Amino acid sequence: MLGPVLSCGLVLTLGFLRFIQAQESSGKPDAPTPKKIEAPIPLRENSSSRVQSGKAAKEPETVADLEVLAALIATHASGADCPPKSCSILVMNFTLPDGNTSAFGIQLADKLSTELASKEYNLEVIDRTLLQGFLATDRIPSTSIKRTVIHSIAEELRPRFMVFGTIEKFENGLGRLSSQLIDVTSKDWDGCNVNVNLGPLSSGESFEPIDPFPPLPAITSSVSGEKLQRGGVDGATSPSCFYMPNPPYSEGARKLKLSGSVTVEAVVNTKGELENMRIVHGMIGGLNETTLSTMRSWRCNPALKDDKPVPVPVQFTVTFRLN
Repeated sequence: MLGPVLSCGLVLTLGFLRFIQAQESSGKPDAPTPKKIEAPIPLRENSSSRVQSGKAAKEPETVADLEVLAALIATHASGADCPPKSCSILVMNFTLPDGNTSAFGIQLADKLSTELASKEYNLEVIDRTLLQGFLATDRIPSTSIKRTVIHSIAEELRPRFMVFGTIEKFENGLGRLSSQLIDVTSKDWDGCNVNVNLGPLSSGESFEPIDPFPPLPAITSSVSGEKLQRGGVDGATSPSCFYMPNPPYSEGARKLKLSGSVTVEAVVNTKGELENMRIVHGMIGGLNETTLSTMRSWRCNPALKDDKPVPVPVQFTVTFRLN
């Protein structure tokens, strides 16, 4: 949980499995102390009953729609010593209870952001395309948006307030948005929680998990123009890599005490080298860059088809953990 609750007024692909774990050596004097990963944002169900910073948590208000929620957010912001026209606010993508986002969650966040911008609330609503651009640059999945990433987003986009939310669909077909407004300038990220009754949801409102950035186009050929085969599927064997040094922690990752995974898609060519490398799911702090740089030195036994080397696409997941 971000602050006290206040009332408002390597991956398996094409038959080839490879997991790599990159660890910061515990023998280094500047190695950071291990840190438990913060709970994903937004809040989990029943989190409103917790006690934070010595303050008793209150049950969040419940309102009828996003228009009322926008009015409450504006009221709370205006009472927080926030000068008009410099009181900036960013609506984050609304997520599912497991931390993933969905098309419906992004649609609701867009709608709330538009509502906040369309009224005379004296709020500077930050364009959500800037948020999407931030996430797309390093291809950060929704489940990786924890405190460290949120701090980085805040430093980049400079909001005074940020809005988070979790959407749920119940067995009776009704939906609910559990939202949280936080004050980024507050030491404890104080704010308020509000539930929104979404009413009966239609079958067209998708709750299927999606990435908050566009999918990558398919790679169909090697750099030399050879058609790609699928290891273990098209009559080709899977490649086996024998030289795979661990990517190092970047200086930025050490400062941020990051833990997590980077997923890379690459083509193992007929020489056993990796080419066409690209980040599928990434991390901030320069870990994408150190991962790609190190993987350029990896060497593999190429896939074979009819006893001849063939290029195949492979996904690798590199896991970073602090000792």
